[in-house]
Amino acid sequence: MRAVLVAVAMMGLLGAELAARASCGGDRDCGPGVSCRGGKCATASGSSCGSDRDCGGAACRAGKCANAPDGTCGSDRDCAGGACRGGTCASRAR
Repeated sequence: MRAVLVAVAMMGLLGAELAARASCGGDRDCGPGVSCRGGKCATASGSSCGSDRDCGGAACRAGKCANAPDGTCGSDRDCAGGACRGGTCASRAR
């Protein structure tokens, strides 16, 4: 029972960390090389990018970071060190 409670608590902390990275007040809130745009990190789902510089090393394609959960890629080069498989980066936003 204790192990289950610990697991649930850890999942809650992870969810809070991910939510914190999705919303931002400045670039420092988003991780290395990722820009804060309109209150959201450029690599968060539903966010946008203006250039590759916003995406932490990944490509900005059609206004979305390739390494964002809802982003797309055309080749491994788009994915900031990850692999492009089936139009999505195998290594997702941090």
